[in-house]
Amino acid sequence: MNGQEIIGYLLAEQPFCATCIHDLFVPFDLIGSPGSSTELVLDIVAGRRGIERESENSFSTYQFPKPIRASDRLDHEVCVYCGRPLDPD
Repeated sequence: MNGQEIIGYLLAEQPFCATCIHDLFVPFDLIGSPGSSTELVLDIVAGRRGIERESENSFSTYQFPKPIRASDRLDHEVCVYCGRPLDPD
């Protein structure tokens, strides 16, 4: 692992695991399916909203989730929705 692996997402400055972000966006944006990857779902939603995900300085976590990379992880960070630790495993 090189520290660039996505271990979660910040939404409204709160940490979420990939599963919870996926499950939040699929029903509200009516896209994807339970089998779609979180990154695919977020790419589709970002495209619809005109958000350039690669340019993280162009939007805030109140507008769209930003990835938390393994190298940015704080000790004992957990998903605010399900309580699971944000670990690379």
